[in-house]
Amino acid sequence: MAVRLAVTAALAPYIAPADLAEATWPTLARERVFDSRFDLLDGRGGERTPLIVFAVEAVEGNAFSAQDGAGAANRGFDAVARLVLSAQVTSRQTFETETGEEFDAEAADLLDQELADMLAVLQEQAWATLLADPLFRKVTKRVTKLDAEPYPASETGEKLAVLANSYFVEPLSDGEKALGLVRDSLPLASPVRARALVALGHMQATRDKLAANVLARSGQGSLPDFGVTATVQGTFAVAPPAPAPSEPDFNVTLDPEDPLP
Repeated sequence: MAVRLAVTAALAPYIAPADLAEATWPTLARERVFDSRFDLLDGRGGERTPLIVFAVEAVEGNAFSAQDGAGAANRGFDAVARLVLSAQVTSRQTFETETGEEFDAEAADLLDQELADMLAVLQEQAWATLLADPLFRKVTKRVTKLDAEPYPASETGEKLAVLANSYFVEPLSDGEKALGLVRDSLPLASPVRARALVALGHMQATRDKLAANVLARSGQGSLPDFGVTATVQGTFAVAPPAPAPSEPDFNVTLDPEDPLP
């Protein structure tokens, strides 16, 4: 998660609303940087609009110890994450459904020489920004591999104005520490920092419960209540479990002339 947050903060840094009119951005895409897992593409309705779509795809890795497996300390894996940066040039275009209904959507333009040059510059800008960004360098240890996937074909066989590169990066093995670096590196008003705070709040709640569980099993405390109510701003609350039903109260009157079985 920290890698995704660091990429967002680097390519689309937080700028106070009062400063937006005179803001400078690190790439041609300006603020149009989208996390493909969650964000809807929006080129702001322009023509031939450059933007960046990124995703941190599958993470894989082997245990540090082949004999003992992954331990509880940190993640216990030499994890590698696939960071996909896709530079695109899009326009608002009209499409038609199978029933003949028309709708507008953001879609990649067909490639030409001008757009190919724009994509090349945008991709270089994005990577240069990440390499120079202090936070991205803190939450990743190294970049180990590059896999380029330029210019996919459209349904008609024409090339699209999309240039995607996959960078294989090694994130910090301690994900919680990486989120702390995001929190400590960004402005207080940054939405990315707020997301890191939410995640850290939930992680701390889990650690508190696990610690209480250890104390309870050693006889030094009570078993924890795993109905968590997080107090960090922006978190969701989980209602505590319902109390256990009380023991039934039986009132039995025995007949003194009727012997017990």
